[in-house]
Amino acid sequence: MRFLATLVVVSTAVLVASPAATPGASTKVERRAPLEAAVVRELNRVRAAKGLRPLRAAPSLRTAARSHSGAMLANGFFGHDSADGTAFSERIKRYYTSRGWTTWSVGEALLASQGSVIDAKAIVAAWLDSPPHRAIILSPTWRDAGVGALYAPSAPRELGGADAIVVTADFGVREGRAGAQ
Repeated sequence: MRFLATLVVVSTAVLVASPAATPGASTKVERRAPLEAAVVRELNRVRAAKGLRPLRAAPSLRTAARSHSGAMLANGFFGHDSADGTAFSERIKRYYTSRGWTTWSVGEALLASQGSVIDAKAIVAAWLDSPPHRAIILSPTWRDAGVGALYAPSAPRELGGADAIVVTADFGVREGRAGAQ
């Protein structure tokens, strides 16, 4: 099985190589909620082994991650920025707001896998094999996380027209209520 990983706080992107897509085809996208939960558990297992506190599941980050994974599969692109060029941090901010916080930061990891099955350990292992991704996952900065894992039987354009799973992991921290004394 071939897969690709990328992560951001500012990071890099890689893409799966597959056959060419059929132009104009509609893409059916399916959520993989059990995989999402398993990735968060695996991230926390790895973090605990390094003495780091666990990440809290953040519904707003999960929604941001699912939205981005879905957009990549439906529109056939792979990258942190949205198809319209919106930076990943601005996209995430729509869901995981910075309003009212003195400290706000987000990071992101992406993975695309050819086929219909991949497990959480393989996903996290791929990220850990990449130094920038490893640094994000093992950063004590993050408090919250949300994972969006989606599958398409025929992902267009850059994703090659084959079946694929795309996983987005969004990490965040919000601290210090603005204006609180």
